[in-house]
Amino acid sequence: MDFPVYSSVVKELKNSFLSVFETSKDVDYEEEQFQDCRITPTACGTITIENEITNPMTEKLELARKWSLNKYKYTRQLISEKLGHGSRTVDLELDYQIDILKDNKKKYDNILRLAQMFSSHLSHMVHIQKQLGNAFSDLSLKSLELNREFSENADTQKMVAKNGEILCVAINSFIENVNTLVNKTIKDTLLTVKQYETARIEYDAYRTDLEELNRGPLGPHSLPKIEESKLLFQTSKEKYEQLRDDVVIKLKFLEENKIKVLRTQLVLFHSAISAYSTGNQTQLEEILAQFHIKVRPGEKATPWFDDY
Repeated sequence: MDFPVYSSVVKELKNSFLSVFETSKDVDYEEEQFQDCRITPTACGTITIENEITNPMTEKLELARKWSLNKYKYTRQLISEKLGHGSRTVDLELDYQIDILKDNKKKYDNILRLAQMFSSHLSHMVHIQKQLGNAFSDLSLKSLELNREFSENADTQKMVAKNGEILCVAINSFIENVNTLVNKTIKDTLLTVKQYETARIEYDAYRTDLEELNRGPLGPHSLPKIEESKLLFQTSKEKYEQLRDDVVIKLKFLEENKIKVLRTQLVLFHSAISAYSTGNQTQLEEILAQFHIKVRPGEKATPWFDDY
């Protein structure tokens, strides 16, 4: 099956990179004609001139040439994989763990979003309950016939509002700890995963390049290219293997830390909601003390994020 789009893209990339190589060759030629010099004094006071100092422009163009070549090979390998042409190195177990982590990251983000919405709505409800309690209390003083009824409703609203404030503190603590896990610990691991995936593509690109050179004809012009390709392949292989080991270690520690953090926070969330549902203010306060969550004097119920 032909892929004209793939062929044209690779051809355009190759032509653009070759233009940089040609410029580099011209500068190399000029450097041979006009070598920079180093001045060395001799014993009798005369001066000898030795050719050793490199041309800064040549170095920059050489770096640009290498960067362009690496970028071309990386892009060619990536496009080949997308179109199903190129072969890729696969670590089934590690790739499976990475996919699970990425999927869980999305689900944890959703839990955070919902918990933030819950915290926001709860804080607004507590604010309204306080206002309602004050309104009942005011009417109890002005309506003697309904004094008891208004007073009972005022006390109930104030008690529910107080419990809501304590629940808000617990929910905000849950959000803060889960947010640290998701947007710092997991995010840091995924950053290493991204570096590993990039190194894997570079490794496969140099591996493919070396295989193509080995399949070609051998000669005085191809041998230096093969040796250079072997060196680049070995360097990319070492980088890939090192990052793979880093990812394995980070995934292991992340799993241990994730279980520890989520187990604690899920118990907190469940216990606080259960105590709030039964209207048990004493149990709510005991839960905060159990999880070492302090409530500042006069602290009001506020959402973890004002905007969600």
